[in-house]
Amino acid sequence: MYLCKLIMRKQIKTYLFVVAALLSSCTSGHIANDGFGEAEVVAKVDDHTLLRMDIARDMPSGLTGVDSVTFSRMYIENWVLGRLKMRRAEEVLSSYEKDIERLVEGYRQSLIMRQLDQYYIDSNIDVEITDKQLASYYRSNAASFKLDHNKVRGVVVKAPRSFRNTTTLSTALKGVAKSGDMTELRALAEKHNLLLSDYLYEWVSYSDYLSNLPTERSRSYTDLLAKSGVQQMKSDDALFYFIITEVARKGEVAPLECVEEDIRRRLYAERRAAIVGKYEDELKREAVNAGRVEMADSTLLRSMGYMPEVAPAVASDVDIASEEITEEVISDSDE
Repeated sequence: MYLCKLIMRKQIKTYLFVVAALLSSCTSGHIANDGFGEAEVVAKVDDHTLLRMDIARDMPSGLTGVDSVTFSRMYIENWVLGRLKMRRAEEVLSSYEKDIERLVEGYRQSLIMRQLDQYYIDSNIDVEITDKQLASYYRSNAASFKLDHNKVRGVVVKAPRSFRNTTTLSTALKGVAKSGDMTELRALAEKHNLLLSDYLYEWVSYSDYLSNLPTERSRSYTDLLAKSGVQQMKSDDALFYFIITEVARKGEVAPLECVEEDIRRRLYAERRAAIVGKYEDELKREAVNAGRVEMADSTLLRSMGYMPEVAPAVASDVDIASEEITEEVISDSDE
């Protein structure tokens, strides 16, 4: 057994050594035609051969020089190993051949059906999602957009401890809270080289907002959410002035801006499902009308949506018997 493994390893190394020499002229992402031709065999395992054109077909465009040689060598090594493993599988897994074939066929059919679904989706999907559609879905599904953490909007300004224009800074922050205009605050921050963290029009998690302040991890700081106006904190080397303009608390419905991308994904997924469902129904209807679908139980066939309910044109024997019994009961009651 050890001798066989040693021989096999030497064979593989021999294949790769020869191939490396053949591929040393790879340029511009393709196998160069250096006299060998695209049909030149670069590797062989048992009755299987690998051609230069096979590598050129699968090589990504744009690969040049060393990159193309590296890709080629890896490709060949994987191909050789793959063929050897397939041969060994045929030897040791022969008793599982039917199961393997069934799994492979199932996987093949699954791939083909997914590709067919994608064909219909690509042909019919409407990729545009309007603000009106977003708002409508948001209102209809608000309960599914509950927050699991606090979110805020606001502004944080960090200044050195030596900063003296604190009154001007507070006034500028009050102006932002009142009007939403950042012009004055931005000019002040630029003039005095202050660090400005602007979340005025962006919802962020409260923990991310607090990361701009000298906070302690052991505290939640939820009390700050209930306060309005300009708030302050200090550290050893800095002053922090901040405002929280809006709060969305844990357990509340998330603001639309926070879930907009999620809604877009949901609407797109619904459109995909609708397209696939429509063409599947058409396939079933066409097959039934053409007599291509048969089931021993017609009731099951109808319940699966393969054929419509059809009212009987002629009363059955059971219906006739039922009418006769009804007439006898009526006659007895009359007497």
